[in-house]
Amino acid sequence: MSGLKYYERTKLILELIEKQKTGSPGELAKRLQVSERTVYNIVSSIKETSEKGIIYSEDNRSYIFMEH
Repeated sequence: MSGLKYYERTKLILELIEKQKTGSPGELAKRLQVSERTVYNIVSSIKETSEKGIIYSEDNRSYIFMEH
């Protein structure tokens, strides 16, 4: 995966998390045309560098930023 594509995917995932519109990891993978493992890797990378926590909310069916 090229750096630019990775950056673009990461930026899109962050935008979708803000809007609480990621869907499930599988749905997000289909939307981005990547494997589900790639989604998990990107989300894990975001978690490591973000000041906000990220969790998957079953109620919202989306990744969300945790409230502090």
